[in-house]
Amino acid sequence: MGYVLRRQLREALGPDVTGLQRAVALEIADDANDVTRESWAGLEDLVRWTAAKGERVVRTTLGRLAEAGWEFRVPIGKDKFGNPVYASRGHRLTFRVPLFDVPKGTTTVSPFEVEGTTTVGPQP
Repeated sequence: MGYVLRRQLREALGPDVTGLQRAVALEIADDANDVTRESWAGLEDLVRWTAAKGERVVRTTLGRLAEAGWEFRVPIGKDKFGNPVYASRGHRLTFRVPLFDVPKGTTTVSPFEVEGTTTVGPQP
């Protein structure tokens, strides 16, 4: 679903976002809707897709991404101290790919959406 969004994000992340942080960000973008930028991937999915050691590691990684300016978690409210809350009993963690500038030369249209094309795959 997030074909275009993932390709744009991998360029926008730059060289400072590496390793598991990069993998988590790209997997969220890959799962996200290109228009709404929302992903409903579960933590268990991100653990499996990135080969992380567990959900706690992914949660820590999401926090580090946020510290680096890449907040993917969607807040559902605030706690008594005014800090954002991202999940609670009965409300699962959801994600939205943050807005970013698309680097020049990056694909902005899926090859499957190019005007005039009606088939996908190699042609005879």
